[in-house]
Amino acid sequence: MNHPQFNREIVEIRDDRIHGASELARRCLAILAEAAKTLPAADCDEFRQRLLTLAAELAVIRPSMAPIGNLLRRWQERIGTANGDLELLRRLAAEHAAALIALSRQAVTDCAAHAARWFGPGRTLMTHSLSSTVLETCRLLRNQDLRMIVTESRPLTEGRRMVERLSAWNVPTTYITDAQMGLFVARADGVLVGADSLLADGSAINKVGTALLALAARECGVPFHVCCESFKQRAENESPPELEEMASAELEVPAWPGVSVRNVYFDITPAQLIDVWISETGVRQAVAAPWKNPAVSARRPGSE
Repeated sequence: MNHPQFNREIVEIRDDRIHGASELARRCLAILAEAAKTLPAADCDEFRQRLLTLAAELAVIRPSMAPIGNLLRRWQERIGTANGDLELLRRLAAEHAAALIALSRQAVTDCAAHAARWFGPGRTLMTHSLSSTVLETCRLLRNQDLRMIVTESRPLTEGRRMVERLSAWNVPTTYITDAQMGLFVARADGVLVGADSLLADGSAINKVGTALLALAARECGVPFHVCCESFKQRAENESPPELEEMASAELEVPAWPGVSVRNVYFDITPAQLIDVWISETGVRQAVAAPWKNPAVSARRPGSE
């Protein structure tokens, strides 16, 4: 699409290393709302075509992040069938984008409310990366004797931003390198992470290192929880997405002769390593959760 303003925003979303999948999905919807108000068009057909082309470009720029495609498809379906004159179509397109933004934000709030009720007071939780649902869960539990273990989440150390918020809330927190996951996971009552996508079988795509944390948690009998909105669920007929790889320069290493530097940003945690899925609709446990073993049942939230 040849429009300098929106081309620039597409590049910014493609290169964003700070915000999570849900935040970027809402940003895409905000771009569409603004485009609905400002895109030049001679008639309804041209307007609809230009707007849907922009939506299609936005939907595929972050393949590891399901909510971008899912929410934008909902928006496209509505706009593709809307009727009316040009001004009405502009208003409907902007209003529907705003409604989906509000729906996404509410889903995050509801996810966290379910997670906070599930864990209850007096828990030590461990997390990796920076998730809006995990952060909101911590906010709800901040005055209930919550303790946190947070990994730095290399290479851009988004765990630091999580720790900054926890510190502001006076939540006792231990901040560790990613390499210390296996040493510290046994000190947690549970692991709580977000997800950028959920596959049809329940496997979770999240910041690289999540799968290793899940393996360590399983070895130690610590329940592993994934908390994310249903907008992140991929359809059964969708194949697993490409796991995005970013610039090797982020690792800040010299150009050694004969050395290939890789910087894959996401990994897939198999469903069999996940014990609990939490969404805006509630809590779902795996059939064979590790706390069914009496030796680790005391770790189950609410078991005391």
